[in-house]
Amino acid sequence: MARTPRWIAALLLSLAIAAAFAALGQWQLDRSVDNVQVVEIDTETTVPLEQIAEPGSGVTDAQQGRTVTVSGEFVPGDMVALTDRSNGGADRGTWLVGHLVTDDGVSLAVALGWSSDADSAASDLDRTEWVGRYLPSEPPQSSDFEAGKRSALSVAELVNLWAEPGPVYGGYLVLTEPIPGLDPIRADAPEREVTLNWLNLFYAVEWVLFAGFAVYLWYRLVRDAVERAEAESGLADATVD
Repeated sequence: MARTPRWIAALLLSLAIAAAFAALGQWQLDRSVDNVQVVEIDTETTVPLEQIAEPGSGVTDAQQGRTVTVSGEFVPGDMVALTDRSNGGADRGTWLVGHLVTDDGVSLAVALGWSSDADSAASDLDRTEWVGRYLPSEPPQSSDFEAGKRSALSVAELVNLWAEPGPVYGGYLVLTEPIPGLDPIRADAPEREVTLNWLNLFYAVEWVLFAGFAVYLWYRLVRDAVERAEAESGLADATVD
């Protein structure tokens, strides 16, 4: 039945339709790739912190990892040591975190540097301007409080430790150049997300399914024709008997 001219022609037609559907699927796939959007944000051009962030707000994707400058003074006695911090290697050490009050009166947590010695103390805090990378606050749950360790740089937790926090930035600053006696904290620019056009990708899959259905429809029609011919043949034999 499938080798008859009629059904061979129908097969060629279904294959042509399937090829057209497959081409449309390829076109939609190409569009989904061409429309991929990489969110590009200039994180290395230094800008004033107050220009991109506001007190009391979390760190947005556009703000995360930006290199910023801020002017202010550190509050004596509001230094906190965060233990069990890695700095890009296997060794664990301490972050020294200070409480900076900007010229506008806003509190900002500043990671001053890393040290393998937990007793390292701040000595040079007399700069007029501080430069670093602005990062989002960490969850306080990552600290092992049961073991008596504070390791997370959580702004929400630091606010409860500072004497007079006032308005507070939601993120913290990692200094580009640490204070003397401490190593720089490794703070790389964050990797940005790639946005894929899922609608075009869905259409591409849809056209491929249509192509497969075109071939399946030919198969189903041939099978129905065979079954119909067999039924008619059986009916004719029964009539003769």
